[in-house]
Amino acid sequence: MSIFRSKNALRNWMLNASTKEAIQLANAAGTTLGTLQQIAGGYRTEGKAATKPELAAKLEAASIVLTRKNLPPLRREELCPACRRCDLAATARDLEDADLV
Repeated sequence: MSIFRSKNALRNWMLNASTKEAIQLANAAGTTLGTLQQIAGGYRTEGKAATKPELAAKLEAASIVLTRKNLPPLRREELCPACRRCDLAATARDLEDADLV
């Protein structure tokens, strides 16, 4: 049985990443592999990734550095409920998606 019971962006990222890459992501974000596994597994969050905004921002930045062809960067809105509700984050993504930044 997999430790991952949910489907969320971090889970998908970790399923495609090597163990070394997952550890690098955790280290770069100032957390542990175990914490990433709990977030990816939706531990106590009904399967959704739910981090604090600060950790979501760190994970997003770290994942950009670790990006490779089949390993897309994480987005903070996918990791944090507060970021999902943030109008500024939504506007920034719209500009990014339109290649205006």
